[in-house]
Amino acid sequence: MRTKEAILGTLKDARGWLDAWSAGFTDREAHSSHGAHVNPLAWQLGHVASTQDDVIRLFSKTGRGVVPEPLKKLCGNGCPAPTARTRFPPLKTLRRHLARTHSTLARLVAASTDKGLDRKPRTENPYFHSLGQAAYEIALHEMYHVGALGALRRAWRKPSMG
Repeated sequence: MRTKEAILGTLKDARGWLDAWSAGFTDREAHSSHGAHVNPLAWQLGHVASTQDDVIRLFSKTGRGVVPEPLKKLCGNGCPAPTARTRFPPLKTLRRHLARTHSTLARLVAASTDKGLDRKPRTENPYFHSLGQAAYEIALHEMYHVGALGALRRAWRKPSMG
């Protein structure tokens, strides 16, 4: 299997798990951790979208992302921890942002040659050194947050995924 196809498969698999494990929550449930020691579902989804947007900004031709700044300030890297007063967008909005980041990342990778996967970011970044490495690691990051969704599913007594 070639590198590009492997990365695209990893992105697709990670999103499939995120979609499956985040299904069945209401907006009210998504805004609370319900006693679990992880951030609420709405934060998890907003964070995944925000960090994927960071990769898009680093590797797109324009340097522009697809996630609005207010969401990045609420859920992005380095943002303050959410509190009971934090107001998140509805799940429908968060899922729309996730769909945009996923499709944009997949297009960036799909349009790249194998050599292009070694392309450096627009600006130096301590985490991401090439497009291929960034796309792969951001998919792994998404899977990390799927683990947090398992804790939320337990806290809300949602059906187990396996």
